[in-house]
Amino acid sequence: MSGNFGHPSPPVFMVDSGGCHPQQHQYYHEQVHGRTDPALVPCWTFPPARMELKRRGWGRMNFGMAWILTLILLVVFAALGLGAYQILRLQTELERLTQEIPTKIQSFSPQRQVGPKPTEMDKTKKKAAAHLIGCATQSMSSRTLKWEATHGEAFTDGIKYSNGGLQVSENGLYFVYSRVEFVARTCSPTDSRTHIVFVKRNGYERTFMGDHRDGFCLAGSKQPWMSGSHLSSLQNLKQSDWLFVNVSHPHLLSTNYHHNYFGLFKIH
Repeated sequence: MSGNFGHPSPPVFMVDSGGCHPQQHQYYHEQVHGRTDPALVPCWTFPPARMELKRRGWGRMNFGMAWILTLILLVVFAALGLGAYQILRLQTELERLTQEIPTKIQSFSPQRQVGPKPTEMDKTKKKAAAHLIGCATQSMSSRTLKWEATHGEAFTDGIKYSNGGLQVSENGLYFVYSRVEFVARTCSPTDSRTHIVFVKRNGYERTFMGDHRDGFCLAGSKQPWMSGSHLSSLQNLKQSDWLFVNVSHPHLLSTNYHHNYFGLFKIH
C-alpha cells in the first residue's frame, strides 16, 4: 500500500486551554489559498466561586437597606400625617374661637335696655321685709302685742300688717326676730315672764320660738327690776302665714318703743 506523498496532510490545530490567547495556528487551506475567515469570538472563563459569593452578599445587603429605607419612609409619612392632623385641629379651634369672641364682646358692650325702668326693676328685686316698733298702749285682755308700723323706724315692704300680725306675701325662707323688755317697781321670787312668736296657718296656731324665765329676782327685794328677752330664727314660711308675738305680762312692757320690736325679712 502506498501513500500519496505529493501533498502533505493538513496539520492538526490546537485549542489553547486559556481560550484567550491570540490564535497561533491557521488552517492549512488558509495558508495555501490565502483566504481569511472571520475571527473567532473569544471565550471567557466562568468567574471564580468567591466572586459569586461576594455578589450574593451584596444582594442581601441591598435587601436590608431597602427595608431600612421603607421604615424611614413610613416614619416620615406618619410624622407628616400627625402634623397635618394637628394643623387641622388648630384650624378648627381657631374657627371656633373666631366665632365665639365677637359674641362675647357683643355681650359686654352696652346695649339699650328694653323693659321696665331701672327704678321699677329695683322695686321688683327688693325682698319682702318688715320692722315694727313698740306701741305704748297694749290691750290688758289679750297677750298678743300691738305694734307701730308706720312711724319712726317702722316700715313694711311686701309684708302686710294688721291687728298685731304680719302676713307673708310669698313662700320662702325668712329671718324672724322679736325683742321685748319688762320693767316693774317690785319683784317677787315667784314672778315669771314668757315671750313667744307663733304663726297662724290654715286656721291653726304653732309656736315658732319661745322664752320663759322665772325666779329672776331676790326675795324681799324692793328695788325696781328689768328683764329683756330676744328671739330670732330662720323659718320656712308659706304664703298667707300670719305671725304674732305673745307675752305673759303686756302691762309690764317698757314704754321705750326702741326696746320692743318685731320683724322679719326674706332671705331666699
